Amino acid sequence: MGRRYRRRRSNSIVSVIPDIVHIASRLPWWGALLTGIVSYFLIAILFAGYIEGHITSQAGGQFHVIIEARYGRLVHVCNWVGIACFVVGLFFAIRNYFVSISSTSNEKGIVAFLAKLIGRSID
Repeated sequence: MGRRYRRRRSNSIVSVIPDIVHIASRLPWWGALLTGIVSYFLIAILFAGYIEGHITSQAGGQFHVIIEARYGRLVHVCNWVGIACFVVGLFFAIRNYFVSISSTSNEKGIVAFLAKLIGRSID
């Protein structure tokens, strides 16, 4: 019996985008739009705001520069991922409104790639 090829899943915040693509592609148009808005709110506003709060709470400490450099990058990535998730939700809201056929895995991969590119250019 042969082995199956399984792609290793990443544990980074960026791995949320393909998951949102998978979820939004299966929902009706209003569910996909709501998924994009909620994921943007949770990742870009709440999670990034929580990290920024930790950065500002360490303002007087001796490791403030190190913490700001490390967590500042994470805040930027969270904003980028939130925007990409919103783009995914918006795309599938428009697509699912006009097309009732379920999307293929190739289409999902292309949408995830384009959402990452558009999210970086918007951020």
